[in-house]
Amino acid sequence: MLNHGKKQNNKVTNTSSITLIIFMIVTSAILIQGIIWLVDSIYLFKSDIEEVSQIQTDYIKAELRERVSSVLDYSVYKSQEIEMVLKDNLKSRTYEAHGIMTSIYQNNKNNKSKEEIKKMIKDALRDIRFNDGRGYFFVDTLEGDVILYPVYPESEDSNIINLQDENGDYVVKEEINLVKSIGEGYIEGYWKTPNSSNDEKHRKITFVKAFEPYGWYIGCGDYVDEITKEIQNEVIDYVNSIKYSENNSQYVFIHDYEGWELANGMYPEYIATNNYELEDINGAKVLQEQIDICIESNGGYLTHYWPTVDGKSNYKKLTYVAPLPKWEWVIGTGMDISEIDAMIASKEKELESFIWHRILLILIILAALVMISMIQIKSFMKKIDKNFSVFRDYMISAEESLEPIDVEDLDYTAFSELAEVTNSMTERINQLLNYDELTGIYNRRYFKDEFQKAIIKYPDETGIVVMDIDHFKKVNDQYGHDIGDHTLMIVAKLIEENTPNNGFVARFGGEEFIVFLTDVTKEDAIEVAENIRKKIENKYIEAISGNVTISCGVAHSMDNEGHELFKEADNKLYIAKESGRNRTEY
Repeated sequence: MLNHGKKQNNKVTNTSSITLIIFMIVTSAILIQGIIWLVDSIYLFKSDIEEVSQIQTDYIKAELRERVSSVLDYSVYKSQEIEMVLKDNLKSRTYEAHGIMTSIYQNNKNNKSKEEIKKMIKDALRDIRFNDGRGYFFVDTLEGDVILYPVYPESEDSNIINLQDENGDYVVKEEINLVKSIGEGYIEGYWKTPNSSNDEKHRKITFVKAFEPYGWYIGCGDYVDEITKEIQNEVIDYVNSIKYSENNSQYVFIHDYEGWELANGMYPEYIATNNYELEDINGAKVLQEQIDICIESNGGYLTHYWPTVDGKSNYKKLTYVAPLPKWEWVIGTGMDISEIDAMIASKEKELESFIWHRILLILIILAALVMISMIQIKSFMKKIDKNFSVFRDYMISAEESLEPIDVEDLDYTAFSELAEVTNSMTERINQLLNYDELTGIYNRRYFKDEFQKAIIKYPDETGIVVMDIDHFKKVNDQYGHDIGDHTLMIVAKLIEENTPNNGFVARFGGEEFIVFLTDVTKEDAIEVAENIRKKIENKYIEAISGNVTISCGVAHSMDNEGHELFKEADNKLYIAKESGRNRTEY
């Protein structure tokens, strides 16, 4: 009996020891698993902070770049039309004066003498001025005799056929030869401007036209520099009017390479001042950095601190600048990014709270294990391990792709709720990563990923179509950005509806779209582009009481290496734009 009792005590002791050992092993395993889960969670949380911060920063950068590009495109367009505007103005003015001369001649040729009619013509034209008083009409004979010269009347009746400009060119002879040969046209010369105190010569364009009844020709001219100043003032006025964002706190600015502020929509006190030495609160010379970026890198981003509108504090600002070298201008805009820093700080506090909550959860689980039997421990641990595995697999697979967690695989409500929150976050991140928020179609990132995959699978059967809405800036300028966005959504939908199943459409930025096609010939790609172009051309958009058109550039992998496809299609788009727009180039 005594021996039997001793054995029973040994069995109880051994069982307790085994239970304790198993419990310690299980507890240690859970502790290790909890630590791994915690570390993985921290890593994921930090990655999420970095990714969201990067997404927001990239979004701001894209918006800033788009704003500056819009103003830069407008400025380049205006700079390119200077000579055309000047020539059209001179020709129109000369035609008007020629009409006056012809009318006086026709109405009086039968009842007045030649001298009387000449005097009437001279009197009618002498006091006419235009282009802020710079412009006037002159009349000469085909022999070089001065008939009318309002700004220097004492030269009238003299002969100036040997008159030379500052380059030594015989401009009057050139005018006479031009009139004799084709009747009218443009002549260029270089002169000192009136009332100028220096010897600098300036380019002047003159338009002349024959007046056959008396063997005369009439003309007028103006300096290219003067028209350039007028065009620049138009651009400056436009930039001064630009304000955007919800509270109109953002603006576009222009300053030259010497630091003179030319325009901005928020700080009028800076205009016409030289801010080359201006420093922010950290001593950074902001304008000098902007000028260096434009000259050395043809534009880019910089971060600095800028005073608020009330001047009472400073905020962290991300600015994008781009150069207009022709005029030696810097065009830029910026945005307050203090909120991103605040968001990161808030997320870090959430992370700290998250860590403590997870630690507490692990301790609660361990405390529960003490109060249940070994069988319950084993069952519970089996389920817990499975649940942890789901999240661990998700976190590991998240390095390559963001796939949702299958909630049905989880056994406990807490994990299911955490999985649903994680899935919601995953869905939102995937949406931000792959889709354009405005139009709902794929974005640039998705296109690049799919393009790299497809070019390997279909090396000789891949085509892309780069599309750009023609004159879309006019829609924004005339109807506002809300209507512009509405128009973009309509165009995107049309492109998506007419893209075949072996392809997809992505918004590449602004008003530019890309149709990506696989398993197609070049002819198929061209047909798709033309079909979409015609659909858009024939689409009536009520918001703008009309339609828009697109230009297309097509490239195919049969003609180009994979990495050259987009560049080639973009070149073809440029040709389509230059060739009149609303067309497809391939």
